Amino acid sequence: MKQVFAFLTVALFIVTPVAAREVIFEVGDKSSPFNRSPQRDFLPAKEAFRTTAWRDDDRVYIGFTAAENYYLHRHQFAIESLSQDINFGELALPPGEPMSHASLGNINVFYDQVLVSAPIEASDTVTGPLAIMVTFQGCSDQGLCYPPEQVEIVSPYGSPPAAFTISPSRDTAGSSKGAP
Repeated sequence: MKQVFAFLTVALFIVTPVAAREVIFEVGDKSSPFNRSPQRDFLPAKEAFRTTAWRDDDRVYIGFTAAENYYLHRHQFAIESLSQDINFGELALPPGEPMSHASLGNINVFYDQVLVSAPIEASDTVTGPLAIMVTFQGCSDQGLCYPPEQVEIVSPYGSPPAAFTISPSRDTAGSSKGAP
């Protein structure tokens, strides 16, 4: 009888706190410190930061669209040509918004959209689309910072997508063509 009583007492001490957590904090309540999964619902990097590219005779353009409450770090952008005998000049970036980042200090970031560009450097006339490797890094306002991401993207010859059509008032890098 003593063994049964001891077993029930121990079981009661184990089960009661677990049951209390389930009643007080609904399972799946993301604000609960007792949430079973410490992982919040963050978007995958490719959804949080969408990229598109295009080119004209002289420049390659890469447009980034960050999801709501996500931002990109200005200092982490880089592009590289995947096409042989084609290089890119210095990347043109708008200034961005200043931010005091908890672990990086004072940095500049981009919310919503940003358009970067670079001159195309090739010995011959370049025709057709260009394959490029784009490097970037971003974070969520809720505290998740993604590692630097690399994405292969093709930049076809042509006009920018409607989301990146630039008016002279939106020109952030002072380009005479209306894009950085």
